[in-house]
Amino acid sequence: MTPSQAIALHNAAYESRDASALLDALAPGCLYEMPLLRSRMVGRAEIAEGLRLALAATTRCSLEISRSRETDSVALVEGVMTARLAREGTTATLPFAMVAQAGESGISRISLYLDAKPYRLWADGPVMAMAG
Repeated sequence: MTPSQAIALHNAAYESRDASALLDALAPGCLYEMPLLRSRMVGRAEIAEGLRLALAATTRCSLEISRSRETDSVALVEGVMTARLAREGTTATLPFAMVAQAGESGISRISLYLDAKPYRLWADGPVMAMAG
């Protein structure tokens, strides 16, 4: 598997609301990171649960890639994610960068960095409440 194929599977999972093809392509011990949500998942079971929660947080999602670079084992892309948030019923547009590593054994790493600076997140609540 190439790193660009890994990114395509990842993005298709969010857009189709079905992570099964992505999960099937994970190498043993794969790492999936999403620092915005303070999430670092290792292995298929953790990643499956994390993706289930991430997909449940949105009712619709698209990832548009504007730039990409790739070597034999690593790809780095950037673009814009547009997601309809399930709880708020609003649409968020977030710049993103993603790193994917893949090879013969499948996807070994996906790191998704979302820039949510303009948005207040559910995770901000407890931190901000403690500050007051």
